[in-house]
Amino acid sequence: MTPGFRSEDVFSDESSFYGDDEEQTRLKELDATFDPEPYWANVHPRLLSTIQYTSTAPQHKAEPEDSPAHDNDAEGSSFRPRDKRGRAEPIAAFLSRLPPSRTRSSDAGPWIWMRKSRSQGGDGDIATLVREGNALLQAYEEEASELRSAHDKSGAKTKAALTRKLNPLRRTLEQDIFGLAKETGVTAGKWMLFPSVEHVDSAWKKVVTALDKGELGDAAKVATDDGSGQARLICVYTDDFSDKKDVKRVLRSLVEQGLVDKESRPIYYKCDAYTYLDIKSNNEYGLKASLFSSREVLSGKI
Repeated sequence: MTPGFRSEDVFSDESSFYGDDEEQTRLKELDATFDPEPYWANVHPRLLSTIQYTSTAPQHKAEPEDSPAHDNDAEGSSFRPRDKRGRAEPIAAFLSRLPPSRTRSSDAGPWIWMRKSRSQGGDGDIATLVREGNALLQAYEEEASELRSAHDKSGAKTKAALTRKLNPLRRTLEQDIFGLAKETGVTAGKWMLFPSVEHVDSAWKKVVTALDKGELGDAAKVATDDGSGQARLICVYTDDFSDKKDVKRVLRSLVEQGLVDKESRPIYYKCDAYTYLDIKSNNEYGLKASLFSSREVLSGKI
């Protein structure tokens, strides 16, 4: 060690290790405004590693609980799924075996899953939702395009009249999609958390522990390491996006776990139907991509 060197001098508040005041202010602003959601919504699904895993991963049909397939994961068995908790696997062993900060997508796929129930209900008729949902979106866009064209030809100087015509059309589209989701049984939704890589293991542990105790819903998932270094996505699911009481209950549990609070950046709840229909922020239909924010719910607006 260099004579006279003291580490506390380098890392003290007076040190320039983190840059001057202007640089520190800039870095703090970047941290405060960083939004990882566009990455997980727009980039992650299109990565070659994600596409490759999705296309090659074996598709297992659900087996009855009393079938021999379920015996593979019985108490004392050494079998452990590569992307989820084993049926009789202790929580501590599961977290140690698949820590999201170090589990690579190439080894486990894009997600690590935790499911509470022995048997899970189906995801609904996703194919019908996507087919008929896209037809609804196309019909809206055609009608909206006609309204925009008529507005442009009218020579109106403002868009107020056009907005008044589009808003009810947009509300109808939203309700039609929600109705279709109900009809097809694609009713799940999720609260989305974005912990940093440094904090993803501790956040996931809190989610898994609370879920195992029955304090959340029946399922959650966390993104594995795809090499991007981005903040990770944790989805905490509820069975029915229209069940506001349950949606609020799960959020309050996340607050109790210290994962959400009123003062920090809000988290958002999105229905799976919108995910399957590729409805993201700033979509061309003018739909709000998330149904609720934690700030709205915790302040009593929802």
